[in-house]
Amino acid sequence: MSANTGPPHSKESEMMVLGCMLSNRHSHASSASALESSDFFFDEHKLIFQVLRRLYREEKPGEIHLTAEELKKNDHLQAIGGVAYLTALAQFAGTSAHIHEYIEILKAKSFNRQASLLLEEAKKAFISDPPDPNNIAEKVHRRLHDLGKRYSNSDKASIGEILTGAKSRTDPIPLIERIEERQHYFKIHKKPFMTGVPTGFVEIDNETTILEETNLVVVAARPAMGKTAFAINIANYVCSERKKAVGIFSLEMGADQLVERFLSLRTGIPGEKIKRGSLSDMDMMRIKEQESFLRTAKLFIHDQNCGTIGQIVSKAKSLKEEEDVSLIIIDYLQLLNAGGHAESRQYEVAEISRKLKLLAMEIRTPILCVSQLSRKVEERQGHRPMMSDLRDSGQIEQDSDVVIFIQRPDYYDPLDKPGMAELIVAKNRNGGTTPSIQLHFDGKSGKFSSQIKETPRQTRPFRQYRAEPLFEEEGHPLLR
Repeated sequence: MSANTGPPHSKESEMMVLGCMLSNRHSHASSASALESSDFFFDEHKLIFQVLRRLYREEKPGEIHLTAEELKKNDHLQAIGGVAYLTALAQFAGTSAHIHEYIEILKAKSFNRQASLLLEEAKKAFISDPPDPNNIAEKVHRRLHDLGKRYSNSDKASIGEILTGAKSRTDPIPLIERIEERQHYFKIHKKPFMTGVPTGFVEIDNETTILEETNLVVVAARPAMGKTAFAINIANYVCSERKKAVGIFSLEMGADQLVERFLSLRTGIPGEKIKRGSLSDMDMMRIKEQESFLRTAKLFIHDQNCGTIGQIVSKAKSLKEEEDVSLIIIDYLQLLNAGGHAESRQYEVAEISRKLKLLAMEIRTPILCVSQLSRKVEERQGHRPMMSDLRDSGQIEQDSDVVIFIQRPDYYDPLDKPGMAELIVAKNRNGGTTPSIQLHFDGKSGKFSSQIKETPRQTRPFRQYRAEPLFEEEGHPLLR
């Protein structure tokens, strides 16, 4: 960093934060939630940040063109250096991988700057020989304490701070206001508002939300029940219909095999035919049509160097930072290891499941983890899975927010509900109860499909924001 004169500040760090906000959606959200315009020292940077924060609150991307247009509306574009300066900021940032470190630098500089101003005012007040110096001392102490609370790294939050949005884990908008928006959406659209990522299956999405932010979702079944296929169906829906990014950690099959599974799902052509090449010209045409979609899909696959929970955590954080994934899929849990010596496999799986839950909470992204069930299911009459069948550890049951079992009666008896799969929602910590869901299942293409033809709930309500002044007066009435 270059040497700065005057009050504490770092021009380079301010440029890095703004550049990351202009070029990366996750950095845009992180910075808008954590910083205030007063945390920036330079007036042009305050102006840019205020526009970017407003765009975030209006759920608009913080890209260069929109930011420039907003600045132009208020005759501030030239004051900040024009489009050329916005472009230079985005280029200056380079990578957004360390956005949280840049934010902490700005907060530290802002704290030092405001604390020094406070102490300077206090010095002047004491030099004037006030009749009641204790009153001045109490005011200084109180202001320093309030300042310290704002810039504290404490994870503790009062219920009041959550309600006002000051320390909300999800959205800086006050909680009651967000609830009113959901009510407004319900009144207009006559359907419930969804707060998480939809699965694409009406039977699930119209009743509950399983892919909530921070949720660890376990999809468990015996081999050949379609648990990987179910995860692929959800990934396909989120990518193709919701246009959101998905990350897949595939420990069981290579990336090429996984892509073939996606092609089979999307074309309806049996996977075995694709594998063996016994395809008609029409089949090949359908495959090529779907190839053009998959080339541009925001679907990211890790099939190398992801066998330990440490590798998963590291790569998942990078996916969130770089691609802003809305869902992470891990296939499957029992192939992971803790990366060190464990007292037993049970303890190792317990450590893995706990770290996956903490990861989901940290990156605020649902994690769908495929898991095996023990052989006890095969020995039970009716072959209906139970929570105690989760293989290797009871800790999976404790850490997971949602547990779904997949059972296909026709696997055991071809005449028992052929072509049907039952999804048993054995646990749903934060949602409604939907104990059993029946879906069609085509084992040849791996496609699950709803029996109900209905549009799933939408995920974004109409949001109307109060007008916010573009440039606020930044006074320091610290001793008033």
